[in-house]
Amino acid sequence: MTIECLISPVSEEFNDIDLGDSRRKARLARIADKLADSPDSSLPKTMADPGQLEGTYRFFGNSQIEPEQVLDAHIGCTVRRATESGKVLVIHDTTEFGFGGEGRKGLRRISDGKKKGFLSHFSLCVGIDGQPLGSLGHYSWGREPERKGHRSQQQSQYDPDRESLRWAEAIHRTGELLYNKAEAIHVADRESDCMELMAELIEHGHRFTFRLAHDRRLDPDRRRIDVPMLFETLATAPLWLEREVAISERKASQLKRMTKQFPVRKMRRATLEVRAQPLQISPGNGAPLHLPDELYLNFVEVSEPNPPEGEEPILWRLVTTEPIDTVEQVAAVVDMYRCRWIIEEFFKAIKSGCSYQELQLETAHALLVALSVYVAVAWRMLLMRWLDRHKPNEPATAVLSTTQVQVLKAVRQKDRKPLPSTPSVHDAFMAIAAIGGHLTQNGPPGWMILSRGFAKLITMEIGWVAASEVYIKRSDQS
Repeated sequence: MTIECLISPVSEEFNDIDLGDSRRKARLARIADKLADSPDSSLPKTMADPGQLEGTYRFFGNSQIEPEQVLDAHIGCTVRRATESGKVLVIHDTTEFGFGGEGRKGLRRISDGKKKGFLSHFSLCVGIDGQPLGSLGHYSWGREPERKGHRSQQQSQYDPDRESLRWAEAIHRTGELLYNKAEAIHVADRESDCMELMAELIEHGHRFTFRLAHDRRLDPDRRRIDVPMLFETLATAPLWLEREVAISERKASQLKRMTKQFPVRKMRRATLEVRAQPLQISPGNGAPLHLPDELYLNFVEVSEPNPPEGEEPILWRLVTTEPIDTVEQVAAVVDMYRCRWIIEEFFKAIKSGCSYQELQLETAHALLVALSVYVAVAWRMLLMRWLDRHKPNEPATAVLSTTQVQVLKAVRQKDRKPLPSTPSVHDAFMAIAAIGGHLTQNGPPGWMILSRGFAKLITMEIGWVAASEVYIKRSDQS
């Protein structure tokens, strides 16, 4: 996607919001920009003025302001960016938010038995090249107290409130938002591996690339004992390409079950083999009766034949509606799934970068209103880092205003570290990071440093423009 828009203050994500009172809209704009200025600080530190702090608490706790109202403004901006892009990936995943303290109204049970909170299912929109475009929505809910006793498979399958329905609901909702505006391919991890979901998406014309979790029969005749299985067949599918990729580090989770599912690993380079083949899959025993006897889909296996000693080998099995007739098409499917990692970074930006779970708000409603603001803050944090990493040689004016570039030049000249006459995106971002307090010996700047530096740049820009207007006015009078 060509960069056509400027990186602007987070408050501009809420320009189109209607809260029934212009003062509320102005309050939201101030809150958003303050949070972006110091995303990792507590509210008392961020809103240093007692009046601003009290106003922030009142805004988040206002029962007349719904989280959806705040989020919808950002979603509208995301849809416009997706329309400009033309073809996008919509990455879906669920995360938990847990909060300490007692007596917070509306919080429910989550996996961490020590805390209460809620779950949120997000739909994050990115360009085909991975550029973060923003959120297309999230749905949050709390779990009821644990049921006693065991539910039958049939009870679970036909429960109208089962959590698995969120995948189809999110895809249908985002599909409606982007209808006739952008081509959307939906991407999700293993939790989305449900034949009922795949059949429904195919019926409604949705495109997807999902990671598989379950092996399946390739023949609907369940009475036969020699029916070939999907994983075994895919392991011997035609080899289309080999690729060397960077494997990110994975640290231990605080939840033992998550560490067991996603083992700790070190950062490394890995040589991967990519196999692909169109296949027919069939539902297993006990599947809902309304499912078709078979689905014809394309499958891709990404495997690491020679992992380092002691390391779990990379193994992704993907199912997709996308074509796999050429090497380029197979590689594109793999790249789609690799973009899924961006939503993990998005969750990290909200939880760690914005310290969202440290908020001392008293109700679930207030926390959800705050989350709708932090979603926009986290998106811009990701965008700034992505631009620095993926568009370093673009001219700085592709992402910053001419005035912002002038301010950066003046600041760096004053610091005796002048920018080039025509600075690149990387030049500008390193200057922004320096304003935010970055030290070059600490490696590449993180999202918090970039966000903090950009907030200071905006303040400097306002002063620069004001001073320029005074100078021009005096010149006209003389």
